[in-house]
Amino acid sequence: MLKQRFETLAGWVDYFSHQEIPLLQYTLKALRELSGRMEEVSVREIAALIRHDPLLSLKVLRYLQAHRHNAQITDVTTLERTLMMLGIKGFLGALSSGNTVEQQLERIPPALYGCHSACYRAYAASKYAEAICSQRHDIDPAEVMTAALLHDSAEILVWYEAPQLAAQVMLLQQKNPGLRSRDAQRQIFGTTVLDMQMALAHAWHFPKLITHLMDESFRDEPRVRTVLVANSLARHLANGWHDAALPDDFAAVAQLINGDTDRQAAYELVRDTAVKLAREWQWFDVTPPAARLPDLD
Repeated sequence: MLKQRFETLAGWVDYFSHQEIPLLQYTLKALRELSGRMEEVSVREIAALIRHDPLLSLKVLRYLQAHRHNAQITDVTTLERTLMMLGIKGFLGALSSGNTVEQQLERIPPALYGCHSACYRAYAASKYAEAICSQRHDIDPAEVMTAALLHDSAEILVWYEAPQLAAQVMLLQQKNPGLRSRDAQRQIFGTTVLDMQMALAHAWHFPKLITHLMDESFRDEPRVRTVLVANSLARHLANGWHDAALPDDFAAVAQLINGDTDRQAAYELVRDTAVKLAREWQWFDVTPPAARLPDLD
């Protein structure tokens, strides 16, 4: 595990590029169960499992890009299409094993919780993005969901590989409530997790569309804004339903789905999605935001 930061963004990218991407323990167990009944498994079933774990999604995407054929001229932009390329047998044979987050961090409970929380936020962001896309009648919601799921994967990798540094960022913000996450990250990491994420996306040859959808410089585009708003919602809701930034998030959702600033419909959409998400809390072992809802009226 890393205990000191790299002085350059390139140092972070090079380090992560030489590390194996872990899985959540819950995911690894589910994969092994699927391997035991390979002939009965459907692409949709595996895609749903992959979408639950941002680390597995990242691992699948990186594997596909690393084994891309020269004859392949178009990018694969959704998990379902990725599975069609790999095949169920190929996927389970290549990606159903590996280290787990829990194995590395079990003796560091705060780091394990931090990593689990980041994974849950990523999954939640993908579901908020899906809900927004359904209201906007997006041309391909799965693309936006994939970008939302992977948007903060660099943060998850930092919690896994450099938990002491990640904890320092969290403590710095607790001591300075007004300090922005990015400023705290620059102090501790020497860069931001978003910069790490975009650098990794380029270094690992993410599909151009997915990289584009994660790029904040295109925030004026509705699909990019959906990814950003979904991740902001997931991050702020993790602090509770009274987080000061949530009214702006609800306004942004309303603007995306209605083109106005009526926050009630936006709030209800987010609330209902959060309630559905709460049913899957065991995957991440994190208290879901819905458990702290002020009311369900």
